[in-house]
Amino acid sequence: MLGRFRFGVAGLVALSLLMGCSKETDPVPGKAEDKQIVIAVTQDAEGDKLDASTYNGSRHTHAAVYDALVEYEGEGELVPSLAEFWQVSEDGKMYTFHLRNQVQFSDGSPLNSTAVKFSLERAVSREENATLEISRLIANIETPDDDTVVLSFKHTATQVLYELSQARPFRIMSPNSVTPAGDANGTFQQAIGTGPWKIGSYRQGVETTLIANEHYWLEEPSAYSLVFRVITDPQARVMALQSGEVDLAGGELGNVPAESLSVFLNNDKYVVETGASTMSYFLVINQNQAFLSDKNIRQAVNYGNDTSKYADGTSDAVRGLFQEKVAFVTDENQPSYPYNPEKAKQLIEASGYEWNEKKRLYEKGGQVLQLRLVIQTEEYPEWKEMAEIFQDNMKQIGIQIHIVNQERAAYYDTLWGSKDYDLLMYRTYTDAQLPYRFLSSLFYSSPSTPGVAFQDRPLSDLLDQIAATVSVEKQQALFDQVFLRMHEEAMSVPIYYTKQTFVHTSDVIGFAFNAIEDDPLKWHRLKKEDQ
Repeated sequence: MLGRFRFGVAGLVALSLLMGCSKETDPVPGKAEDKQIVIAVTQDAEGDKLDASTYNGSRHTHAAVYDALVEYEGEGELVPSLAEFWQVSEDGKMYTFHLRNQVQFSDGSPLNSTAVKFSLERAVSREENATLEISRLIANIETPDDDTVVLSFKHTATQVLYELSQARPFRIMSPNSVTPAGDANGTFQQAIGTGPWKIGSYRQGVETTLIANEHYWLEEPSAYSLVFRVITDPQARVMALQSGEVDLAGGELGNVPAESLSVFLNNDKYVVETGASTMSYFLVINQNQAFLSDKNIRQAVNYGNDTSKYADGTSDAVRGLFQEKVAFVTDENQPSYPYNPEKAKQLIEASGYEWNEKKRLYEKGGQVLQLRLVIQTEEYPEWKEMAEIFQDNMKQIGIQIHIVNQERAAYYDTLWGSKDYDLLMYRTYTDAQLPYRFLSSLFYSSPSTPGVAFQDRPLSDLLDQIAATVSVEKQQALFDQVFLRMHEEAMSVPIYYTKQTFVHTSDVIGFAFNAIEDDPLKWHRLKKEDQ
């Protein structure tokens, strides 16, 4: 089914970055350097490799430079973007898109069906995209005229619009982005899209500057440039805000630690902005670990997890894995494990474990019930505190937790590669990737490839049925079964429903959240009062 996703002291940090190896592209001449808004981010944008058909760089940069045929508006709703309207055949095998007129790429070349076909063929040809539905099922791409694109599929395809709306890899790029121009297998040269921004300059591992696309079709181009400055350490991001090195930080781009928000709250120099989110934090369960192969223990961990303690008790009530704004989630179809430590202990004892009063832990055959929890804090600094709260929750029911905080790259290798964990703190994907794409990438098992986060044949069969079902009503009934199955088998441990939190200096105005978290803010509306 669907493949993996890659994620995909201020002065000292700046000095170390300047001393490191960097790759540079020259700034675009004539752009006023003083009209900038500087944003702290954790990930290099890879501005010299920002090919729309790849996972290079960050999702928000892809979404800023490249437009989609259709946009995801939230809660399962899709709206026109480069495609003004579209039709889908009753059998779900043919999608016809009608393009907007007079849209131009950032190099002034026209958007037309040839450019769309080039973009989609380039994405489909890449091995890393082979497991996506469009790549797996595409039979033909036709361009009957400059304004029409017809996608034909070998079998019923139900995820096409969702995949097209995501930040990558099916957004539309100019054929002039590669050499030879228009060759779907050509060598990438530069990022040329129809979005509100284009790459102005790039210093590898240091910063990427986006400047306004003067040909942007939807709104007036911004008078500012955006500087995405790489600051990997969470506390360094806090200090960069305090020193004025950056104007804005937060969200998945450059998370501000929850324990540091008090520095900015009730402070006239800063504004803390909070918006809705579709992301959840949860624990991946390694069911191949001896303790966790037992459903009683998996359920006990859930009953013993007091989610009210996370985020200083200010979080929304956590039920199932997904937040309520996720498509196909209803009030009725996500059963929860209410906090019940006594029930947790009963389940542990039902599996033959005995209480060791001296150690104040459960054990069987002289082996203590203990689990290794892997986290990372470069992107999610709040996970350290959450892991410690979870550790204490488990201590109350006689389970010992060992926390292992890994560097970002090692962490993702642990998840996708080595599987050297008992529990691993992770997050759901966002927006149009939920719930089907997320579940398929983490929980789907084929005869040749076991699921990453859990292996369960009945769940995989349900996901296969969803993939072959066009009717939204029938899909809803299947998702109801999916959520129930995940609950019954205790396939994960829900931890926290996130919100989008950003901090910016008070001179930054025009702040507004976007509809999707892959492109979290309406960047083109940001301004500074003193400029």
